[in-house]
Amino acid sequence: MDTLSLLQRELKGSVDFFLEYTNLDPHSPGFGLTVDATKNAQIASIASTGFALSGWVIASERGLLPPDRALEITRGTLRTLVHTVSQHRGFFAHFLHMQDGQRRGKCEYSTIDTALCLNGVITAAAYFQDAEVRELAAQLLERVDWRFIIFETDGQTRFRMAYNLDRGGDYVNGDPGFISQWDMAAEQKMMYLQAAGHIEADVARRLYHGFRRDKGSFDGQDVIVNPGGNLFAYQFSEAWLDTAKYLDPDGIDWFENTRLATLANRSFCLEHAADFKTYGENSWGVSAGDSPWGYDVSGATPALHPPTPNGTVSIYGAVSALPFVPDLALDMIAHLYQDHPQTWGKYGFYDAYNLAVDPPWYSSSLYGIDKGCSMIMVENHLTGLIWNTYTESPYIQKALRILGFQKRQ
Repeated sequence: MDTLSLLQRELKGSVDFFLEYTNLDPHSPGFGLTVDATKNAQIASIASTGFALSGWVIASERGLLPPDRALEITRGTLRTLVHTVSQHRGFFAHFLHMQDGQRRGKCEYSTIDTALCLNGVITAAAYFQDAEVRELAAQLLERVDWRFIIFETDGQTRFRMAYNLDRGGDYVNGDPGFISQWDMAAEQKMMYLQAAGHIEADVARRLYHGFRRDKGSFDGQDVIVNPGGNLFAYQFSEAWLDTAKYLDPDGIDWFENTRLATLANRSFCLEHAADFKTYGENSWGVSAGDSPWGYDVSGATPALHPPTPNGTVSIYGAVSALPFVPDLALDMIAHLYQDHPQTWGKYGFYDAYNLAVDPPWYSSSLYGIDKGCSMIMVENHLTGLIWNTYTESPYIQKALRILGFQKRQ
């Protein structure tokens, strides 16, 4: 099978995944919510739901769903987000019960997971140009109280990561309240865009400059790294924002940064190929996702904290690298499909695999955020649809102007 046909099958499989694992019962209060992972189809993730919203755009554009049906699902999802889903000051609970949209247990109200959902909201509103979708999207975006999670520390203006009002709740060590801070370069860059239009411009710019730009090196070039060197943290914001078109206010080229980090990730795998059978020229990608030991967060050099390889390859991480290293990613996609058919199923590629354990392990699971990221990146590689829709939306264009991003000449 030629690679174009394979990518088209992967896209169809991804849309089929979201159709199968999204609550599409029109009588359910949780309509439109998407599972966190296929391991537990009763638990939804607010971030997965944001990826699904972008999936309905892809499905409509490609004829994988009738446009009226894609719009109907989008409207219903936004109604659920506005009226039903558990939220605190506009920040959604990370995990939800699939059927009623209520917070699961004592999970945190998460800034990044809310932001991932809102990226889908922004994309849907820009694409469908539907009055109800635009109105519901505006309500969701305006409801977020960004000032609630902004604070000053060591002369820097930063976001908190999350909030939990329950003693003994997720990520609570001691008294309930705010949880950690976004003080590093990671997947949160979308948050600065989303907040820019709802707070004072000078505060928005201070926030964007408030996280560290820690640097490592690859092939003699500087790379702004996230602490663990996790591949997904170079991809989540970049799945929606077309960084190939813009330089940031300081001239940082985030597209090139992701490209270099991807090459470094592959190089890290090659350096450890003698110790782990999974790693090789056409088998690389260290990120977060499924593993023989459950959900695993792994990284590669350069990183602030020296990563420990374990032989697990996050397939979606390499697939999501398509726009940045297309030839390398396509070679791996073809290799897996031809030589490791266990990595492929009815929804396209599974999450991960590891040949360095006995017996060799192949994931049979999918995570909504992983499948969503690779789906968007495949579409961006082929057509730029999500990049163009999101980046050119009035909401993001305004944010880019406020923050001082410059269009490339």
